Amino acid sequence: MQAADLDVLIVDDHEGMRVLLTRVLARVGVQRVRQAANGAGALAALNQRPASLVLADRNMPGMSGLAFVAAVRADAALAHARIIMISGDVSPEHREAARAAGADAVLEKPISPRDLLSAIE
Repeated sequence: MQAADLDVLIVDDHEGMRVLLTRVLARVGVQRVRQAANGAGALAALNQRPASLVLADRNMPGMSGLAFVAAVRADAALAHARIIMISGDVSPEHREAARAAGADAVLEKPISPRDLLSAIE
């Protein structure tokens, strides 16, 4: 899938991270980027319009990133999305938990544009 064809949802409770990821995606030609500050808001956004790619923070208040990913995977209408979990802690246990919840990839914060682009491709 070409960058221009992606429909991305960024889920992170830190606005600065959402803005940074949006800018990185725009530089490579991604035109459709939405943002949500938490898991519940992200599920509502996905139910309005499914995304082809979701970038989700692991540690968020309320619904954690793990719970969010599991909820997406449990919904047949949303389960097709590629999900990349982003976390400051990528210990083997946390990587396994993210994969068990349904994440396709796990990236460590601070995230480099190169790592993000590599994970998307």
